[in-house]
Amino acid sequence: MITEEYRLFRLTAKPRVTRQGRWSVAVEIQKIGEPREPSTFFADDGISYILEEEAAKECLNLGRNLINRGQIS
Repeated sequence: MITEEYRLFRLTAKPRVTRQGRWSVAVEIQKIGEPREPSTFFADDGISYILEEEAAKECLNLGRNLINRGQIS
């Protein structure tokens, strides 16, 4: 599991294995210093990855993009 701090948030990559044995993208986002439970977001683009490491990197990219677009408060 890869964790990174980005701006005021903690991102945790949560790649999941699909039925086909490939990896899908999910990221857990929590505002640093807040007691609130983290939120999990999934990529719904139909893309899956052969390697877990690839998916984990894309998980963090998804989290950064959501934050940059103001989708996370």
